[in-house]
Amino acid sequence: MRLHRVLEAVLVVAFCLPSWGQVPLSLQDAIAQAERTNPRLQAVVARRDTASVRARATAGMLSPQVSVSGWLAQGTVTNMLSSAPGAMPDSMRMAERDGFASAQMKLAVPLFTGGRLQAMAAAARRESEAMSAEVQEMVLEVRLEVTERYLQALLKRQLVGVAEQRLQAQEEQTRIMTQLYEVGKVPLAYLLRSRAAEAEAKQELTTARNEFQKSLLDLQVSMGVSPTGEVTLPADLQEPMFHLPGDVDEAIQRALQHRALLQAQQRLLQMRQLERRAAQGALLPQTYLTASGDWTKVQGMSAQSGYTVALVLSVPLWTGGQLEAQVREATSREREQQASLRAAQLQVENEVRRAWLDIQTARSNLATAEAALQDAEEAYRVAVLRVNEGKAPFVEQIDALAALTDARTRLFEARTELLLAQARLLRAMGNL
Repeated sequence: MRLHRVLEAVLVVAFCLPSWGQVPLSLQDAIAQAERTNPRLQAVVARRDTASVRARATAGMLSPQVSVSGWLAQGTVTNMLSSAPGAMPDSMRMAERDGFASAQMKLAVPLFTGGRLQAMAAAARRESEAMSAEVQEMVLEVRLEVTERYLQALLKRQLVGVAEQRLQAQEEQTRIMTQLYEVGKVPLAYLLRSRAAEAEAKQELTTARNEFQKSLLDLQVSMGVSPTGEVTLPADLQEPMFHLPGDVDEAIQRALQHRALLQAQQRLLQMRQLERRAAQGALLPQTYLTASGDWTKVQGMSAQSGYTVALVLSVPLWTGGQLEAQVREATSREREQQASLRAAQLQVENEVRRAWLDIQTARSNLATAEAALQDAEEAYRVAVLRVNEGKAPFVEQIDALAALTDARTRLFEARTELLLAQARLLRAMGNL
């Protein structure tokens, strides 16, 4: 009985939940879904989490470290034993001949490392911050991709409607031509030409429907869900509220301030600078405070225990140029990152300017397309009248219908391109 009630509740919830195949998918819902399930975004988030954990691990080098090591040995000669690999701080013990047992607890505290450990920890934090900025950059990229594919899907559906309008008009022309041919008012060539145009219109409709279905698949892939094509789009496009800057200079300033790509590059430059400081710190004296508590038992002797406290000072005098080479390598990487930051700044400015130009072009094309559609509608109306009155050949009406279809297509494309250009501008500015 209890299982029956659970199943009943599950079915009720399932039928009440919205489905993309039933409820129209808004652009905001599509973007929200992509931010949850887009695999490219998930991969960048995982890399950010990895960098964050690595930063915490590096910061741990500044803290006191404690380890416990134990040895059980049997041999014929005296030998030196070390702690297990990876245990920090590491321990060493001289093992006597015959049976030997020992245990040691060791403490190590970094007192002065020339700023090496501090710089390494800070560099790891900057890398983590850079990855967080890259996550934001990928979020913007995913939002733009979903917006583009959503608007493209709406455009493809509108083009299906255009193709349907042409086919309906062409079918009506064929019906009229058939009647006129049967009473001997038009030659057979007119009827055959109308049928050919109708077949062409059917092919265009089939192609338009196919392109629309493929656009739905592309949209679902961007959202990070299985591409089934089972998506319902709203009947009318609710145009996104894009708040654009007043001029291109303002857009560039906002981009340089807010673009996550530049923030990531700046953090990476800081990371390279800190890595150089860490390499330079390795050239300075390294000082640690160590303390250990020991217990030892040698076969045939009484067990001994005690402690040792030591101040360890190490000064690198000669390493064959290894440390100096590491400093030079870190300096070169810093210069490389400086160039990468400058390249990113130029890239962002270029993206903003190109998007701004695309908006101006799209607005001009939209105005032209609106005027062209009005002319095409009037030309088609006149062509129908001329053909019906016998003042023009039938092909004139077919050509006028094709021109009207093309004008409708250009208008929808111009509207979509304007929205896409605006979205790309906001993406370039880091505000999408």
